[in-house]
Amino acid sequence: MKQFDWKYLALFVLAIPVFNQLAGYFGRSVAQHANEKEALSSPAQASDQGIRIIVSSQDADGVTQQNLDINFLKNLEAYTVDRVKAKIRELPNSPHIDITSEATYVESGPMKFAVIRLRGSDDSNQIIVHGIIGKELKRVACLRKSTEAIPISYGECAEKIKEVFGTKIGGISGNEIKFYAHR
Repeated sequence: MKQFDWKYLALFVLAIPVFNQLAGYFGRSVAQHANEKEALSSPAQASDQGIRIIVSSQDADGVTQQNLDINFLKNLEAYTVDRVKAKIRELPNSPHIDITSEATYVESGPMKFAVIRLRGSDDSNQIIVHGIIGKELKRVACLRKSTEAIPISYGECAEKIKEVFGTKIGGISGNEIKFYAHR
Protein backbone atom coordinates (compact mmCIF):
# COMPACT_ATOMS: atom_id res chain seq x y z
CA MET A 1 0.00 0.00 0.00
CA LYS A 2 1.26 3.43 -0.91
CA GLN A 3 2.03 5.86 1.89
CA PHE A 4 -0.10 9.04 2.08
CA ASP A 5 1.82 12.12 0.93
CA TRP A 6 0.97 15.19 3.05
CA LYS A 7 2.45 17.53 0.44
CA TYR A 8 -0.55 16.98 -1.83
CA LEU A 9 -3.00 17.75 0.97
CA ALA A 10 -1.10 20.91 1.89
CA LEU A 11 -1.01 21.97 -1.77
CA PHE A 12 -4.75 21.39 -2.09
CA VAL A 13 -5.53 23.40 1.07
CA LEU A 14 -3.30 26.27 -0.08
CA ALA A 15 -4.93 26.31 -3.53
CA ILE A 16 -8.44 26.94 -2.18
CA PRO A 17 -7.85 30.64 -1.28
CA VAL A 18 -6.11 31.20 -4.62
CA PHE A 19 -9.12 29.85 -6.52
CA ASN A 20 -11.44 31.94 -4.32
CA GLN A 21 -9.48 35.11 -5.15
CA LEU A 22 -9.51 34.27 -8.86
CA ALA A 23 -13.29 33.75 -8.74
CA GLY A 24 -13.70 37.11 -6.98
CA TYR A 25 -11.53 38.86 -9.54
CA PHE A 26 -13.43 37.23 -12.39
CA GLY A 27 -16.78 38.27 -10.86
CA ARG A 28 -15.63 41.89 -10.51
CA SER A 29 -14.29 41.88 -14.06
CA VAL A 30 -17.52 40.59 -15.58
CA ALA A 31 -19.56 43.07 -13.53
CA GLN A 32 -17.31 45.95 -14.62
CA HIS A 33 -17.67 45.08 -18.29
CA ALA A 34 -21.45 44.73 -17.93
CA ASN A 35 -21.89 48.06 -16.21
CA GLU A 36 -19.64 49.90 -18.66
CA LYS A 37 -21.59 48.47 -21.56
CA GLU A 38 -24.85 49.54 -19.88
CA ALA A 39 -23.68 53.16 -19.94
CA LEU A 40 -23.22 52.86 -23.71
CA SER A 41 -26.46 50.98 -24.34
CA SER A 42 -29.58 52.41 -25.88
CA PRO A 43 -31.39 55.20 -24.03
CA ALA A 44 -33.59 54.25 -21.12
CA GLN A 45 -37.31 53.87 -21.62
CA ALA A 46 -39.52 55.86 -19.26
CA SER A 47 -43.03 54.73 -18.36
CA ASP A 48 -46.21 56.30 -17.09
CA GLN A 49 -45.31 55.23 -13.55
CA GLY A 50 -41.95 56.99 -13.73
CA ILE A 51 -40.00 53.73 -14.09
CA ARG A 52 -37.05 53.88 -16.47
CA ILE A 53 -35.95 50.56 -17.91
CA ILE A 54 -32.47 49.91 -19.27
CA VAL A 55 -31.55 46.65 -20.98
CA SER A 56 -27.98 45.67 -21.77
CA SER A 57 -26.08 42.59 -22.81
CA GLN A 58 -22.48 41.48 -23.11
CA ASP A 59 -20.35 38.40 -23.57
CA ALA A 60 -20.39 36.35 -20.35
CA ASP A 61 -16.67 35.58 -20.72
CA GLY A 62 -17.27 31.91 -19.95
CA VAL A 63 -19.44 32.47 -16.88
CA THR A 64 -22.31 29.98 -16.66
CA GLN A 65 -25.27 29.46 -14.34
CA GLN A 66 -23.05 27.19 -12.22
CA ASN A 67 -20.60 30.06 -11.60
CA LEU A 68 -23.27 32.24 -10.01
CA ASP A 69 -22.18 31.70 -6.41
CA ILE A 70 -22.25 33.89 -3.30
CA ASN A 71 -18.76 35.29 -3.97
CA PHE A 72 -19.81 36.36 -7.47
CA LEU A 73 -22.96 37.98 -6.04
CA LYS A 74 -21.05 39.92 -3.37
CA ASN A 75 -18.56 41.21 -5.95
CA LEU A 76 -21.31 42.13 -8.39
CA GLU A 77 -23.21 44.00 -5.65
CA ALA A 78 -20.11 45.91 -4.47
CA TYR A 79 -19.14 46.83 -8.00
CA THR A 80 -22.67 47.99 -8.83
CA VAL A 81 -22.83 50.26 -5.77
CA ASP A 82 -19.39 51.71 -6.59
CA ARG A 83 -20.39 52.43 -10.21
CA VAL A 84 -23.65 54.12 -9.16
CA LYS A 85 -21.76 56.32 -6.69
CA ALA A 86 -19.22 57.20 -9.37
CA LYS A 87 -22.00 58.15 -11.81
CA ILE A 88 -23.59 60.38 -9.14
CA ARG A 89 -20.26 62.14 -8.56
CA GLU A 90 -20.07 62.88 -12.30
CA LEU A 91 -23.32 64.88 -12.16
CA PRO A 92 -23.10 68.67 -12.12
CA ASN A 93 -23.50 69.87 -8.51
CA SER A 94 -23.53 66.22 -7.49
CA PRO A 95 -25.59 65.72 -4.36
CA HIS A 96 -24.41 63.52 -1.51
CA ILE A 97 -26.55 60.39 -1.68
CA ASP A 98 -26.16 57.43 0.64
CA ILE A 99 -26.89 54.14 -1.09
CA THR A 100 -27.98 50.92 0.55
CA SER A 101 -28.08 47.66 -1.32
CA GLU A 102 -29.46 44.15 -1.07
CA ALA A 103 -28.46 41.27 -3.31
CA THR A 104 -29.89 37.82 -3.73
CA TYR A 105 -30.24 35.02 -6.22
CA VAL A 106 -33.67 34.06 -7.48
CA GLU A 107 -34.37 30.86 -9.38
CA SER A 108 -37.31 30.63 -11.73
CA GLY A 109 -37.56 27.35 -13.55
CA PRO A 110 -34.16 26.62 -15.09
CA MET A 111 -32.96 30.24 -14.77
CA LYS A 112 -30.94 31.70 -11.91
CA PHE A 113 -30.94 35.48 -11.59
CA ALA A 114 -28.70 37.80 -9.58
CA VAL A 115 -31.01 40.52 -8.24
CA ILE A 116 -29.58 43.72 -6.75
CA ARG A 117 -31.86 46.32 -5.16
CA LEU A 118 -30.45 49.81 -4.53
CA ARG A 119 -32.07 52.56 -2.48
CA GLY A 120 -30.79 56.11 -2.31
CA SER A 121 -31.19 58.62 0.51
CA ASP A 122 -32.79 60.88 -2.14
CA ASP A 123 -35.75 58.44 -2.39
CA SER A 124 -34.38 56.87 -5.58
CA ASN A 125 -34.96 53.19 -6.12
CA GLN A 126 -33.36 50.71 -8.53
CA ILE A 127 -33.53 47.00 -9.12
CA ILE A 128 -31.12 45.25 -11.45
CA VAL A 129 -31.68 41.68 -12.64
CA HIS A 130 -28.72 39.81 -14.17
CA GLY A 131 -29.02 36.48 -15.96
CA ILE A 132 -27.05 34.32 -18.36
CA ILE A 133 -28.52 33.15 -21.63
CA GLY A 134 -26.16 31.06 -23.70
CA LYS A 135 -22.88 32.96 -23.81
CA GLU A 136 -24.40 36.34 -22.92
CA LEU A 137 -24.78 38.12 -19.58
CA LYS A 138 -28.00 40.11 -19.84
CA ARG A 139 -29.20 42.83 -17.50
CA VAL A 140 -32.52 44.55 -16.93
CA ALA A 141 -32.31 47.66 -14.73
CA CYS A 142 -35.48 49.37 -13.52
CA LEU A 143 -35.19 52.81 -11.88
CA ARG A 144 -37.70 55.11 -10.20
CA LYS A 145 -37.62 58.23 -8.05
CA SER A 146 -39.88 56.88 -5.30
CA THR A 147 -39.56 55.06 -2.00
CA GLU A 148 -41.99 52.44 -3.28
CA ALA A 149 -40.18 49.22 -4.22
CA ILE A 150 -40.11 48.25 -7.87
CA PRO A 151 -41.70 44.80 -8.28
CA ILE A 152 -40.13 42.17 -10.50
CA SER A 153 -42.93 39.60 -10.37
CA TYR A 154 -45.56 41.88 -11.96
CA GLY A 155 -45.77 45.22 -13.74
CA GLU A 156 -43.68 46.70 -16.49
CA CYS A 157 -40.30 45.69 -15.05
CA ALA A 158 -41.54 42.08 -14.84
CA GLU A 159 -42.75 42.26 -18.43
CA LYS A 160 -39.34 43.48 -19.62
CA ILE A 161 -37.65 40.68 -17.63
CA LYS A 162 -39.96 38.15 -19.32
CA GLU A 163 -39.21 39.69 -22.73
CA VAL A 164 -35.43 39.60 -22.20
CA PHE A 165 -35.06 36.26 -20.37
CA GLY A 166 -38.09 34.38 -21.67
CA THR A 167 -39.43 33.65 -18.18
CA LYS A 168 -41.22 35.45 -15.39
CA ILE A 169 -40.01 35.77 -11.83
CA GLY A 170 -42.89 34.76 -9.56
CA GLY A 171 -46.46 33.94 -10.41
CA ILE A 172 -45.43 30.95 -12.51
CA SER A 173 -47.75 28.02 -11.97
CA GLY A 174 -45.93 24.77 -11.53
CA ASN A 175 -42.52 26.36 -10.96
CA GLU A 176 -41.20 27.03 -7.49
CA ILE A 177 -39.34 30.28 -6.95
CA LYS A 178 -36.26 30.03 -4.72
CA PHE A 179 -34.58 32.98 -3.03
CA TYR A 180 -30.96 32.91 -1.85
CA ALA A 181 -29.61 35.80 0.18
CA HIS A 182 -25.99 36.28 1.20
CA ARG A 183 -26.72 38.39 4.26
